[in-house]
Amino acid sequence: MSIGQEGHLVAAITGASSGFGKEFAFQLAAKGYDLFLVARRQHILEELKQKLEFQYNIAVEIMSADLADMNDLQRVESKLSSISLLEFMINNAGFGGNREFPDVDIDLETRMVQVHCLATMRLCRAALLPMVKRQSGRVINVASVAGFFSGAGAADYTATKSYLITFSKSVYCDVRLKGIRVQALCPGFVKTGFHSAESMKGSTIPQKVPSFLWLSASDVVRTSLKAIERTFPFYRVICIPSLRYKLIAFFGSESLFAPFRILFSKGTIR
Repeated sequence: MSIGQEGHLVAAITGASSGFGKEFAFQLAAKGYDLFLVARRQHILEELKQKLEFQYNIAVEIMSADLADMNDLQRVESKLSSISLLEFMINNAGFGGNREFPDVDIDLETRMVQVHCLATMRLCRAALLPMVKRQSGRVINVASVAGFFSGAGAADYTATKSYLITFSKSVYCDVRLKGIRVQALCPGFVKTGFHSAESMKGSTIPQKVPSFLWLSASDVVRTSLKAIERTFPFYRVICIPSLRYKLIAFFGSESLFAPFRILFSKGTIR
């Protein structure tokens, strides 16, 4: 059975083979959505497809693609724009790094910018074409609370996550009167495979972060899906799961102190 048949709405998810992507797949499948899943690892996608279809009696279509490759990215775009009943677009694909400038793997950093920023921008546009036509849709861009900060060993990671936050807010301004909602999901430290990936090799973050700061992927995804459906005036583009990270973002964000920095620097932002 193809996705979107029998009137089923469709949710598209990138980075669907693990972490948040996999969790979004299960929670949206439980709500009755057909799924279009994108990731690099074909064999994991095939296993996930079988499990989801059997457990939830939905249709799942998979596509193996590297979103840093323009040809692969265009294949995903083409598919998204053709899904007439597309209701959710979850831009979740991404990864981190663990080296300081200038001693970075420049190719890896370039891939990060391509996947986090370029791919998200193009896939948002492709997904919004059928959504705008239907006057209904939900776009969730997985950013990070790190997008409000800066720090050593994470120059491009924090910068690209900051881009996703601003991009999401601006896209919402464009589509808010067309029945579409946009969310920048900004979690903190979460128990996924993120810190054990090859690009994070040697990271000591899991050992340094206190246990009370770790969130579960299921709770983060559940919060995200609930938040994007909130009625006005409680709906917000930025979703920061858990009170502790809301407080960290509020008190630690440089934007909170920007007026004071401007005041005491004679108008020059530093």
